Amino acid sequence: MIELLDVHKRFLENVVLDGVSLEVKDGETVALLGPSGVGKSVTLKMINGLLRPDSGDVIVDGLHVPTLGRKELAELRSKIGYVFQYGALFDSMSVAENIRLGITDETCYNDGTYCDNRVAECLRLVNLSPEVATKLPAELSGGMKKRVGIARRSRGNPSICCTTSRPRGSIP
Repeated sequence: MIELLDVHKRFLENVVLDGVSLEVKDGETVALLGPSGVGKSVTLKMINGLLRPDSGDVIVDGLHVPTLGRKELAELRSKIGYVFQYGALFDSMSVAENIRLGITDETCYNDGTYCDNRVAECLRLVNLSPEVATKLPAELSGGMKKRVGIARRSRGNPSICCTTSRPRGSIP
């Protein structure tokens, strides 16, 4: 499903990835661990086409990501769920509105009850009560924000999930 082949990436003189090769098979779970600055987020950004390698190849579902055009990248990204380190929630929107952002199911636009049920189900999956849906991100703890970010990611049922966070106790 995901393959990195001898991937190199540098920013000016800073070599971030130096010949990284990785294979993740369908259904497999892989964790990239390490201190800040070793290329974890850069690797994830290569997988969804936000960054291109200086050399090497990134293949996702048989597609050579660095060669994809705008339309193909958009289609690939629709299959990828990305959870950001600090939730990346929109402060002026409720939790429900944040979760709804990427729902592409047309039924959600025409049936508010159906959409509310989808939001409630996403919250249930991350052990948050449906009442959280009406809150603003500023009313949530850090852990709750992270879970809402995961709920937002799960609303579209992506086949590839990526998260950018450091393990507890890691170097900031």
